[in-house]
Amino acid sequence: MDSILHRIVYDYNSLEVANAIIEDREPELLPNITAHILRHTACTRMAEAGMDQRTLQEIMGHSNLAITMKVYNHVDDKRMRDEIEKFDAKRDDKEKVS
Repeated sequence: MDSILHRIVYDYNSLEVANAIIEDREPELLPNITAHILRHTACTRMAEAGMDQRTLQEIMGHSNLAITMKVYNHVDDKRMRDEIEKFDAKRDDKEKVS
C-alpha cells in the first residue's frame, strides 16, 4: 500500500514541479504519505467528530482505552469553546423547563 501512495505522491509532485516552472512559481508539493498516516488522520477526524471513545478504541484495535485517549483525544481552544457552548445550551434548556 505504501508503495502505491509513494508513487501517487511522486507522480503528482513531478507534475507540480513542471507546472511551477512553466508558471514561474514555487511548487506546492505533497508530503510523504503512508497508510499509517492515513489511518491516524481518519481516527483523528472520527475523534474530532465526537465519536464515542470506546467505539474508536475498537475500530483502531487498541488494547485499552488509555492508548486511544492519549493519541486521539486532542484538546485545543476551539474544542474547549465548543464543549462549553454545548454545556451552556443544555443548562439553558434545563432552566427554561424549570
